[in-house]
Amino acid sequence: MEIIYWSDYACPFCYIGRNHLEAAIQKIKAEKDLNITVIMKAFELDPTAPTVCNTTTVERFAQKYGLSREVAEDKINGINLMGQAIGLDFKYDKAQSTNTFDAHRLTKWAQTKSYELSDTLTERLYAAYFTESKPLADHSVLLDIVKQVGLSESEARTVLASDAYSNEVREEEALAARYGIQAVPFFVVNDQVALPGALPVEEFEKVLREMLEKEITQ
Repeated sequence: MEIIYWSDYACPFCYIGRNHLEAAIQKIKAEKDLNITVIMKAFELDPTAPTVCNTTTVERFAQKYGLSREVAEDKINGINLMGQAIGLDFKYDKAQSTNTFDAHRLTKWAQTKSYELSDTLTERLYAAYFTESKPLADHSVLLDIVKQVGLSESEARTVLASDAYSNEVREEEALAARYGIQAVPFFVVNDQVALPGALPVEEFEKVLREMLEKEITQ
């Protein structure tokens, strides 16, 4: 089974949705063998985001949605609680929002190396943004994460110093546009079932079980 999903590292619901999906997969794996790959596709919530953060999450949230500071704080705290409920040390209020294009380029590069390593890289990039409050446009941050997960720091440095994998990122974003995807996360299972949003674990599990039964009967 293959699941692809469009996602951005600056999207809290993408991080939560990814972990909801993983929890559903692990529940099924506890009962039966399951060969499944989950592949991230690039999506930028704000392609014009700066490379240096000069605003707070509360300020950005209030401006984007036309909210008072108090209401924005409440909503951000609610998102933090959603993440914490599934074991993530979520600190969305402290996130440093910067451009994610280079993080996506590194993800495309990692996916050419190893599925396992690229998946670990993806998880670490999310944690860096939402737990460690690190700016993902900072190349030193990206290179440190690459080294942590066991990928080649020198190769990653070469990627970042060039425009490598830019076309791949743009192609995936263009595909999302052709599919009419305007919000993320957006999951597609076996190129047959579309699942928009950070669905509950139970809903992911239900769909995956249905797809497994369909595979068996075909």
